[in-house]
Amino acid sequence: MRNRRLRSVIAMMVFIFGLTGCAWQDQLTAEEAFNRALSGLSGIDNFSFRGETAIRSGETGPFQESLAFEGNLRHHSDLTLSSKERSSFLRNDKISAESAYKSKGLTVTLKRKDGKWSTLSSEHAGETWMNRLNPLELLEYMGKSEKTVTQELGAARGTKVLRVELSHEAAAHMVHESLDEQMKALAERIERKDDPLYSDDPKVRKRLKEIWKRDYHEMKNMLNEADAVSVCHVTINRKSQLPTKMTMERKLSFVDKQGKTRTETLLSDVTFTGY
Repeated sequence: MRNRRLRSVIAMMVFIFGLTGCAWQDQLTAEEAFNRALSGLSGIDNFSFRGETAIRSGETGPFQESLAFEGNLRHHSDLTLSSKERSSFLRNDKISAESAYKSKGLTVTLKRKDGKWSTLSSEHAGETWMNRLNPLELLEYMGKSEKTVTQELGAARGTKVLRVELSHEAAAHMVHESLDEQMKALAERIERKDDPLYSDDPKVRKRLKEIWKRDYHEMKNMLNEADAVSVCHVTINRKSQLPTKMTMERKLSFVDKQGKTRTETLLSDVTFTGY
């Protein structure tokens, strides 16, 4: 009889504390909830994610250059990131989620050390652009950047959706950092003997470096005048306080060499699993 009463008391305490915990979590501001999700994610040793990214030129029209990818984090800081076959997920074609991940593409191995993700190995030279598919790096960047975080209405039961918009300065810096890194990697490839861009003819290498230098300065000038907007929606599980989905839209408006205003939009959609 006493055991039955004790079990009843314990069950009631668990129920009450469970409700209290949920209520306390709901009292968090949107930014506090976002920071707690980032902290929780950084404490997970192993999990996986899959997603897709696509680019659109112009304010309207279909997304192009669609690329599916997936990643596996192990031992807290070792990440294997793989691109998959081109799919039509973001173009609203009828295609199953599984079919977007059947064929193998490129693979890079990343290591997080001293708060930064670095490439350890790659199947192909010059594929450092894949590092920018890493949603963990994007989340970490947002966590330390100036931003506005609000909670969206209409989230599915058991979840909350946070809208994270970077300041114009933080959004522009993210674009600049990404393109600058890729351009510098391109310059290194010109001098790397085992790279397809390398030429044994020093005159050809000199000409390539001149072209690179010209394009690099044009890119810097363009970015200085560009307008960048970056908005991310993060779906968080209310019970675990961990992110389950992330959708980011990054838009860059700039004036090209012909004086025309152009807009490019990069859309990324990622689902986290395996916690």
